[in-house]
Amino acid sequence: MVAIALPSWLGFLDQRRVNMTQSMLYQALRRTQWDASQLRQPQRFSLRERNGRLEWASHPDSIAAVRVTQWIPLIEGVGLAGEDNTLLQSGGIYYVRFDHKGNVRSQLGRITVVGAGGRRSHRCVVVSTLLGAMRQGQGQARPNSDGRHCY
Repeated sequence: MVAIALPSWLGFLDQRRVNMTQSMLYQALRRTQWDASQLRQPQRFSLRERNGRLEWASHPDSIAAVRVTQWIPLIEGVGLAGEDNTLLQSGGIYYVRFDHKGNVRSQLGRITVVGAGGRRSHRCVVVSTLLGAMRQGQGQARPNSDGRHCY
């Protein structure tokens, strides 16, 4: 009985971690956007993978991400998917820049995460307009018109 239920339970836990990470990324991006408009200064959301764990930081755009000392870890067991990560990247750090009004001032794109199991658990956050509209998406069997599987 345990042998039958265990894979389903592990899959459920893996999917839960991926969903929570997606939600945390979405909220972190929104927080950075809000900080930019409230502080009236350009802000940057940065995301990196360090020691097998995703970490994010929100910081003034004038400070390079490599100089940031406070990174917030995301849920263990979730990493970047091998595809569909289209945000700008510099030195292994993905980022989105917001101007003083909270508008996007960098390339639009998506960040896609996947669980350790790697199957059917792709989730993404899409930065879709220069005004800063964002949405959450999930992996699909068929690619969209841009050839992306997470939308």
